[in-house]
Amino acid sequence: MLRRRVILAVMGRAPSAEGKTRLLASLPTADGAGLRRALLRDTLDVVGRIEAASKAVLYTPEDAETEFRELVPVGTRLLPQRGRDLGERLHHAFVDLLQGETEAALIIGSDVPTLPPRYVEMGIEALDQRPGHVVLGPSPDGGYYLIGLTRPAPRLFEDIPWGTSGVTERTLERARGLALDVELLPEWYDIDSAGDLEALARGDTAGAAPTATHTRAWLRAAPAEVRRKVIGQAGPGPGGS
Repeated sequence: MLRRRVILAVMGRAPSAEGKTRLLASLPTADGAGLRRALLRDTLDVVGRIEAASKAVLYTPEDAETEFRELVPVGTRLLPQRGRDLGERLHHAFVDLLQGETEAALIIGSDVPTLPPRYVEMGIEALDQRPGHVVLGPSPDGGYYLIGLTRPAPRLFEDIPWGTSGVTERTLERARGLALDVELLPEWYDIDSAGDLEALARGDTAGAAPTATHTRAWLRAAPAEVRRKVIGQAGPGPGGS
């Protein structure tokens, strides 16, 4: 049994707000809010299967609490994101999460509907066994889908080229410079492109059993041109750019 008090947080933008612009630019759809909502609900379903942690959502914009309250399960903490850029928001998120009796916090994005819960559990176990380490879940596009800490580390998030393929590499370099050991989880993909949706649609789950029911339902109900765009992707596997 895990001894540490752990919290798992989803960091996301309200579905009604603009977001996933790169993905939506590649799809002939006007229902961006519907897709964003489906991705968030599926990610929350993944989180709901993790029994070893309490749950939170770090939301933006600051007036979106009511919208999120209607989406999250009862008992989920809602905390507004704070900071000017992603680095500051991540740092402040860990400061806000690692309060009181909480000893470890893990943060994932809101666009990982097929993430195997076992990968998150591995991150929790790593922080329980090696407090003081950083846990990082790399993505094929050079970013990461998960980061976990047992204490805030503001400099870990400074001068990172957010939104590029160098995020994980630069984060690892920064961790080494700060004498922080990093536990790497298995690689997994988030949904950033039509190719990522195609991987979801064809069921690339690496032996896991995520369902992504809301996102799959959105795809089934989407106009034919959207389905053709997604299923017609020629990429060999999950990824994103």
